[in-house]
This record gives sequence, structure tokens and C-alpha cells, in this order.
Amino acid sequence: MPLDPQLEQFFAHAPAFAGVRNVTLAELRDYVRTSSTAFPPLAVPLASVADRTIAGPGGALPVRIYTPEGPGPFPIIVYFHGGGWVVGDLDTQDMIARGLAHGAQAVTVSVDYRLAPEHPFPAAVDDCWAATLWVAANAAELNADPARIAVAGDSAGGSLAAGIALRARDENGPAIAAQLLIYGACNYPSEDTPSSIEFADAALLSRDDSFFFWHHYLRVPETDQHHPWASPYRAESHVGLPPAFIVTAEMDPTRDASERYGARLQEAGVSADIRRYPGMVHGFVSWLGVIDCADRAMAEATFWLKQQLA
Repeated sequence: MPLDPQLEQFFAHAPAFAGVRNVTLAELRDYVRTSSTAFPPLAVPLASVADRTIAGPGGALPVRIYTPEGPGPFPIIVYFHGGGWVVGDLDTQDMIARGLAHGAQAVTVSVDYRLAPEHPFPAAVDDCWAATLWVAANAAELNADPARIAVAGDSAGGSLAAGIALRARDENGPAIAAQLLIYGACNYPSEDTPSSIEFADAALLSRDDSFFFWHHYLRVPETDQHHPWASPYRAESHVGLPPAFIVTAEMDPTRDASERYGARLQEAGVSADIRRYPGMVHGFVSWLGVIDCADRAMAEATFWLKQQLA
């Protein structure tokens, strides 16, 4: 299927970008932040949006707490933003966190984990784990139910969410009721796949871009790529993991890796609902309120979350 007509129009009016290897990290982060915050906040009703810091393994860890309207106690989603573990913050994916909180009627805690290469693997995982433990311990304060916790993330954040689900199982952590993985590769791209070949030069994220981000994230890619917190696909077992909803974009070099993780979960007896969105590229859910398919993906994902967290 060709590129979605709405995306085609969107890209036609977007400013040109030199590419991740042709700018400094500071310029890349500024570009992502500027482009991601160019639209007003997603217009959904929420009771409150509050920033605070919690104790993290590297010091104060910023989080943003989105509370839906209603009496509660609500289920709770711990959300990890995308950005290749290198870019992004609480603002760049604010729209996704708002969409989750409203659509799933769940308190959503977005985590501003430390970024690579200044803080390589496993710093981001450790921050996300600390935030998940904090959420479970402080759910009552958040008007939330600690028995109904989900983890969610987009792109790099999807891989982080899958890693946290594994860690919670293996370290007797909080019971995770569901995992929402929005185009999270969940595996270092050491092997070619049909999508990595066909869409090697895709818009927003090329195959080479993937290596750029992975190699900034992993301290020693040759060995770190095998760690299940980095590549959840490579875990020895996936038995006993929480149900998953996996969003993929048709025209994304990481598409097959995401879908193969879903298949790996299914092989282990884990319920995994894999949804591929035609004509979409990596990152499309960030255009909530702009691209119809982004709205549809969020509606389907949050409907599924409400079922899992009922």
C-alpha cells in the first residue's frame, strides 16, 4: 500500500531535515523537541496534569502524572517515551500520554528517563524500573489501583516497556497486567528482515537511523545487544508475561521485529494482539489529532487496555 494520503500531505509541508548523522546531538534533540511540540496539547479532558520528581538510581527522576476525570481509583499506566533512547522528554510525547490517560481512563505516569550516550544502557531501564516500583508503592496517593498496572511505550519506549515486563516477572516485581508496545523493535537489528530491506530508506526512521540510535544506547553493542532488557526478544523464556497489544506501521524498517516479538509471545502462550496500520511510518502515533490513523490506533489500543485493566 502507498503512503497514507494524509501523511503524504503532512510530509509535503514539513521542513527538510539533514539526517541524524549530519547534525550534532544537541541539534538533533532540539529538532525533535521543536517539531514534536509544534502543535497545541492534545485536546482531551483530563482532571489534572502535574510534574514532579521521584527518587531514581541516577538522582531526581522527573515524571509527569496525567489523571483522568472521574472518581477513581483508576488503573495506572507507566509510560516510556520514544526517541531512540537518545532524544525525547516529557514534552515530545505528551500527546501520547494524554491519549492514554483519557482513552484508557487510567492515571498515566510518563517517565523522563536518562538519555544515551551520556547515560548508556542500562540507565534508561533502571530509571523505568524505579518509576514502576514507585508507582506500585504510591498508587493510593495517585488515586490509582496497584493491582491494575500496565506498562506502555512507543518506539524505544516500547522496547523499554517490554524489558520492564520481563524484569517484573524475573525479579518478583509489581504484577503487570498489560503491556502496550507501540512500534517497539524489542530486538537489536542484527538480522535483515523483509521490512528492514523494503523500507530501509523509510521516512522518519531508516534502517541506518536504527543503528545510529542503538549504537548510542548500548555501551558495548556486540555483547549488550543480547541482554533481554535491551532485546526482550532474546529472553530465554517469555512464559508468564502479561498480555500485549502491539502496534506496527506498515512502512517501517522495524515492523517485522515488532511483529516477531508478538509472535514470540504467542508461542509462549501469552496473549498478543498485533495490529499493523497500513500506509503508516514509524512514529505515526505521535500525530494524534492530526492523522486519522493515529487516532484509530490510540482508540484501539486504549479500548484493549480498558478491557485488560477492568
